[in-house]
Formats: sequence, structure tokens, C-alpha cells
Amino acid sequence: MQKNTFTIQKALISVSDKTGIIELAQFLKKQGIEIISTGGTAKLLTENGIQITPISKVTGNPESFGGRMKSISFQIGSALLFRRDNEQDIKDAKDLNIAPIDLVICNLYPFQKAIEKNASEEELIENIDIGGPTMIRAAAKNYESVTVLTNPDQYSDFLENYKKENKISFENRRKYALNAFKLTAQYDLMISNKLMEEYGDKSLTGISLSKPFELRYGENPHQKALFYETNNKEGPSIAKANILQGKALSYNNLLDADAAWKVCSDAYNSIDHLDNKYAISVIKHLNPCGLAVSSDPYKALELAWKGDPVSAFGGIICFSHQVTQESAKWFEDKFVEIIIAPSFNQDALNILGKKKNLRLLQTPLNYNNSKETVIRSISGGVLIQQEDTHVDREFQNMTAKKFTSKQESLARFGTQACKHLKSNALCLVSEADCGSIWLSGAGMGQPNRLDALRYLTIPRFELKTDVEITESVLISDAFLPFRDSIEVANEFNIKFIVQPGGSIRDNEVIEACNEFDIAMAFTGKRHFRH
Repeated sequence: MQKNTFTIQKALISVSDKTGIIELAQFLKKQGIEIISTGGTAKLLTENGIQITPISKVTGNPESFGGRMKSISFQIGSALLFRRDNEQDIKDAKDLNIAPIDLVICNLYPFQKAIEKNASEEELIENIDIGGPTMIRAAAKNYESVTVLTNPDQYSDFLENYKKENKISFENRRKYALNAFKLTAQYDLMISNKLMEEYGDKSLTGISLSKPFELRYGENPHQKALFYETNNKEGPSIAKANILQGKALSYNNLLDADAAWKVCSDAYNSIDHLDNKYAISVIKHLNPCGLAVSSDPYKALELAWKGDPVSAFGGIICFSHQVTQESAKWFEDKFVEIIIAPSFNQDALNILGKKKNLRLLQTPLNYNNSKETVIRSISGGVLIQQEDTHVDREFQNMTAKKFTSKQESLARFGTQACKHLKSNALCLVSEADCGSIWLSGAGMGQPNRLDALRYLTIPRFELKTDVEITESVLISDAFLPFRDSIEVANEFNIKFIVQPGGSIRDNEVIEACNEFDIAMAFTGKRHFRH
């Protein structure tokens, strides 16, 4: 491949986003570059005193079919694709009267905006660009000789490079071409996903990636990491959060922030018995170490922190509601990495602003049952699945002893808390004043459930002196396979248990509960989180 530097003599401009195009076209004209243009772009340039060559003079055909046919032609494709250093291509171009086009400035019909305004099927179809991707791909394929610009953000970089020698280097042409291929790939995937979602298979769709953003570091400081925003979710997200203050985010920060935001949202959405409710989560290493919902916002904060105050050090906090001066003062003598909330009042910002490294992220809560596709990598591939957005609301009593309405509220909250703990997971949830419900003990990430209960959940619960275990509810993220779990629960006087059910020994486990006068309810839904 010849890495030559070419002078631009002829440019083709056809843009939907006309930001900065007048200034760029004026510069090109001053350099003596001929401008070919189409449709609305040609009209805009002409109105601003910029002489253009209508594309019809190159193609030999008028713009037709309501603008659907403008640039698609043998003449335009040939002018972009023929190889400038190939003798046969040069001869063919001369015989066919094809003049080279050296620069393409093109961006695409705004399909994303049509999606955002809930456009009709007909309008969506009309916003599918055909000629634009064809020109862009042709120019990008021939980046050895042709320059292609696909975003107004590139104009200043192009001008800076061109002004140096009135030429564009091979390295810059290749850089622009790579961006062009990425644009057309994302554009096609966006169209496919939307039409498939509306009129085809709605389960899993392809994933497109935004321009990468470099993070402070990866899972450890010696690892590099990038962040891409994707199209894998409807509605609010941590990726779209407004960063109000603090040092740059790392790989772990974003994972923990996402976990805090999701469990806080789920806990908030699981509670029905409070007219006014406030949820707060505390996350450490992707696990909720504190979680509470209350009718009193300050009580919710106290209980969430009380869940595991040692682990809360350096944790990530998410509020379902505005952070006020009172809540901000709570953190004056505490170290946390990130606070997430829908909003912060000015008094809170003044207090928290004294902690210069503390990150403040502003975003609404997650929607109830929002659609999300989760992506994880393995060596040599990626795994894609739907996010577990299920909220357990129906509990089938399986034992002689039954759940009360109070324990059912605890169960709804508890299954959401346990859903966000790393498997194998168990947790205890309890009631407090102000209608509060909170995570009073948790055991997660264990190879077996007996260890999760005996050595983690119970010891953490027993650190709390003002809560009664007989009124609390024990939640398991998957079925209890043997009666030994019930025997340990009885040893610590647990009287209410929720599990998915589905083991071949369910009857054995139910019989053990009846033997010990323990109430057990099945949800029918497993909530593993690896």
C-alpha cells in the first residue's frame, strides 16, 4: 500500500448534521477545491454564497424518488474507489471519464432521533440512510487515496492537519477511515436492533459501542481500562449519570456504582406498604453490605450504614432521593468513594464539595422492569443475557406455619436484596421503626449455603443487639438442597424462610420446617448472581 500524501482537488459534501459545515466549505473553496453537493446541503451552501457543483452533473441523473436517489451511481462510486496508483484503474477512469473525488464529508440520516421521538414505522424507514453509508464505505475502503470525515467533531482536526502542508497524511486518512467503518457498523446495528425490537425477536439484540473513554485504571492499578457506552439498556443508567465532582473513575468504581444503583432501585420498587419511602444502599466489592427502605430518609441512612459499618468504609452509596444537608453531614467523618442520587441540594453540595476526591453521580433510579442486556467476557468470547429484573411478589406458603403480611413485606424486600448478593447467598432482613425494612445480615460468595448461614449471615446479624431474629426473614437465592440448612436455621431460632424451591428433596426440607415450627415460602424463581 502506498502511503502517499495527496492534495485534495475535489470534495463531496452531503450531511444531515450541518454543524460547522459552512465554515469548512468556505475554507475548502479558498483552497480552490471543487465542492460537489446534494439536496439540503447544496441548498444551504448556495444560500451562504458557496459555489457548488450539483451531484446530478456528476451522475448524469436528477435527484429522484423524493430524495431517495441522489448519490448512488456508477460515477460517484468509481470516483471514490478507483486506485490512484494502479495503471489499469487509471486507464479505466480515463476511458470512462471518471474524475477522482478526494474528500467525502458525510454524516447519516438521524435514525437515533427518530427512535427518541417514538417515530412511526414509516418515519423510521425514511430515516434509514442508503447513499450516505455507500459513499462513506467507498471512501473509507480507499483511504490510501481518499479522506472521509463523518462527524463535525473531526473538522477542527482536519483543518489543523491540512493547513500544515495543504495535504492530508496517510496516517490521518486511515484514522478517519477507521472512525467511518465504526460509524456505519453502529448505524446498521442501531437500525437492526430497533426494527427487531419493534417487529421481530425482542429477546436479545446486538450491541453497539460508543467512542471509548479511558478510565483511571482497571481492576488493579497496573491494568489499563476503557469505558464504552452501549445501547444495551432502556432509560436511565450509571453510564449516563452526570458526574458533579471528584477524581476520575476507575473500572471498579463503575462496577460498584452500577451495583449500588441497581439494588437501591430494586429495593425501592419492592416496597408497597409505605406511602412515602426512601431507599439507600451501601455497596462493597459488588455486594450490598447495607440496604434499607424507610418512611424517614435519615432512618434509612442509619439502617443502611448499620448493616455492616466496617465494610461500608470506602463503599459506594446510592440514594433513591435528593441528598440534603442533613444527609451530607452524615459523611463528614466517613470515607466513601462515590455517592449516587437523583439530585443534591446546594447545601449538600457545599458540604460534600469539601471532599475533593469524593465522586458525586447524579441519575434517576432505574425503571421497574426496565429492559437490559448484560454483557460479560470470557477468554475468546462474550456472554449476553437479559438482566434479572424480576421482583418476587407472590409467595407460596409450603408449611403449617404461615407468613404474616409483615413477613411478606420483608420477603419482597429480602428477595431483592439477596438477588444482588454474589452466589451462594443468604440474607436476613428485619423490620425497624418508621415502617423501615433493612438488611440485617448477609452471607455471600460461598461454595455452600451452610457456611454462608453459619459463618457469615448469623455472625453479622448477631452484631445487632436491637433486632429479633424470630421476626426476621431468611432469604436464599437458590433452593435449599438438604434439611441440614433448616437444622442450622432452627439452631439460631429462625422462624421464617424464603427460597425458590425446586429441589428433588423439597418435601424433606418442608418436613424439617414443620418439625421445627418454621414457616417456609417458595417463590419459584432462582436469583443466582455470579
